[in-house]
Amino acid sequence: MKVTVNKLKFIIYVIVLIGSFVFASFYGGPVSFAWLYVVLLLIPISIIYIFINNSFLRIYQEIEVHRLTKGEEHKYRVSIDNEGFLPVHRMKLFLYEDRCELYELRNGEELSLDIHEKKELSSGINCRYSGTYNVGIENVAFADPFGIYTVTLDIPYSFRAIVSPRITDMADRVLDIENLFNNTGLKSPRLSENTPGSDFRPYQRGDSLSSINWKLSARLSELISRIPDKMEKRTVTLLLQAVNVPERDQDIEFLKKRDFFLEFAVSAAWHFGEQGVPVRIVYPSGKISESLVDSYESFLEFYSVVADSIFYSSDEEFKKLQSMVFDVRNSVYGQDTWIVIREDPEPGEDYYLICG
Repeated sequence: MKVTVNKLKFIIYVIVLIGSFVFASFYGGPVSFAWLYVVLLLIPISIIYIFINNSFLRIYQEIEVHRLTKGEEHKYRVSIDNEGFLPVHRMKLFLYEDRCELYELRNGEELSLDIHEKKELSSGINCRYSGTYNVGIENVAFADPFGIYTVTLDIPYSFRAIVSPRITDMADRVLDIENLFNNTGLKSPRLSENTPGSDFRPYQRGDSLSSINWKLSARLSELISRIPDKMEKRTVTLLLQAVNVPERDQDIEFLKKRDFFLEFAVSAAWHFGEQGVPVRIVYPSGKISESLVDSYESFLEFYSVVADSIFYSSDEEFKKLQSMVFDVRNSVYGQDTWIVIREDPEPGEDYYLICG
């Protein structure tokens, strides 16, 4: 609840109240005291009136589809019903303007309702960010008859939209997908195969005798070693390092970061799944969960849940995922390729980390 006071009108009210006291004190009589009581009870009675209006106000919101896609326009409808025994005068509707566009509704639009009257409003809606968050009407505002103060109240029934991220190619610039066309997985920048490959370099101290190409060494009159090929990774795993932010603290900055996080994760999964390369995705969905994407169909299964399934059921699950990230960064998982996608990287860090 938020109360805003019009300072000028409040000062005028105080002056009128003092004048009413003086008038009743000097002249007395029912007229002067009736006026005094009217002025004195103006604010308390208007507060009670507003409380009754809000108690019997019913607001129901809906969108024509269960799931939206970021940037797509759909139909939004809101039903506002006054179930009380007092009319509602000049109530203002305030919208979530920072996260969605409602084309036919104005922020701060005034609406009056008679006793037991119901009104329906509709508009096109376009959600700017992927994720799960409240959209439509955020709160309503009531004012006293003279505009001395305004009370802004959250509506009792908010509407949460499930907005899926767009499928883009934004992961192309950070993932080495050249090897994926051959369905061989990523090559490790750190590990090498046990057997020598087809590339050569001058012999260095410590090279094994089995790596020396004796024929080429004899021809060049110096020892030449064969270089082992980079080891091909057997599995690729995406680890989604989501933040743990309570719903009440999920502001517009959180929505922007979550939007980028989800879109990048979907983009990475799409490129692996599109080319038939199995990729394991580890993410928090209450508990730490896994999905395997190795085809278009399995990608769609992951895509259908990613918008509203990234959350932690407890602090223990959050700590468990943080521990996994620590292990990945310290190469605990051996020869596998792990790609950590960070929702909120530390200053100076990238939003992704390729390990292996």
